[in-house]
Amino acid sequence: MLKLLHSKKGFTLIELMIVVAIIGILAAIAIPNFLTYQLKSRQSEARTNLGGIRSSETSHNGLFGCYLAVPFVAGVSAAVPVAGTKAIPVGWNTVAQVATVIPAGQTWCQAVGPGSLGNFVDLGFAATGNVFFSYAVDTLVPVPPAITTACQLGPQVVATGANAGAPAPASYIATAGANLDGDGDWSLFGVSDAQSVTQCSSPSMF
Repeated sequence: MLKLLHSKKGFTLIELMIVVAIIGILAAIAIPNFLTYQLKSRQSEARTNLGGIRSSETSHNGLFGCYLAVPFVAGVSAAVPVAGTKAIPVGWNTVAQVATVIPAGQTWCQAVGPGSLGNFVDLGFAATGNVFFSYAVDTLVPVPPAITTACQLGPQVVATGANAGAPAPASYIATAGANLDGDGDWSLFGVSDAQSVTQCSSPSMF
């Protein structure tokens, strides 16, 4: 009777193998789903910041009568997306940009001087926290009739500012791009004066 009271029975090898197999199956299902949700949550950064850029462009247009082109500047937002290179978060660096000095007697919307080319400090926009996406704004003078969405210009993650010298840009397209998972596809978003934030890449691309 004493032996029976102190006897202990553990798991058999088969029972342990079954438990390990169940844990492996659950991990195989859960980990890919977790990574997918993680990448999707990072995409919310682009939507939030492009919405802020759109508000800033609207304010700038209300004050000065034109939209502001903002070429991509390395060191301010994340690096330009590269196929096969995974984006890493960087801090938004406003120190790398200073407000543009407007010459006496000139305004933002003149063809001479700064015209409509500036930076995010001039626009009054700064992202909070670290960013995965690169941001830029191209202005359009006048609005090309064929362009109806913020995605039709393609991946304009490096704004050229080609139309910045013309007075009173009539439209703009702001873009955000990042390679969140290091494959050959970029996650691209766009916004314009006529369209809210739009996902330009396929929903399956990160």
